[in-house]
Amino acid sequence: MATLPNGKPIDMDMLEAAMEDSDLSHMYYLNKVTGEVLFWSEDDDEEVQEKMAAEVDGSNDYERIDRIPSSEAYQWMADFVDEIVAPKDERAAENLAIALSGKGAFRRFKDVLAIRGGKWQQAWYDWREQRLNEAVEAWLKDIFEQ
Repeated sequence: MATLPNGKPIDMDMLEAAMEDSDLSHMYYLNKVTGEVLFWSEDDDEEVQEKMAAEVDGSNDYERIDRIPSSEAYQWMADFVDEIVAPKDERAAENLAIALSGKGAFRRFKDVLAIRGGKWQQAWYDWREQRLNEAVEAWLKDIFEQ
């Protein structure tokens, strides 16, 4: 469990969800005092948006949570294929590499994993979780060592 410098726990589930959320209408902020993650969406009513903006803008307690760039998430998939799948299953690696070509690569990659079965699908989820944990740790280190 990750904690803030003051010892309070960080809501890691929400922090990870925030870093993975590709919907740009969603905004996430980490409260650096409580460890809570504040979320709001452009779809929220105006009153809620104004209240959240006032809370965040009027305080140094909040840090906007950076998303994992899609280029980095794509690289995770390519590295998984090269480092984990290719040495053990050339055919699966070839199918996944083809899936990563062109528009729609994220969906095709997941579809190929589903077709190839549980072994590679679980390996991918474990690999991705490790990369995500590393990204979260690096982000937290960065914001608390400023």
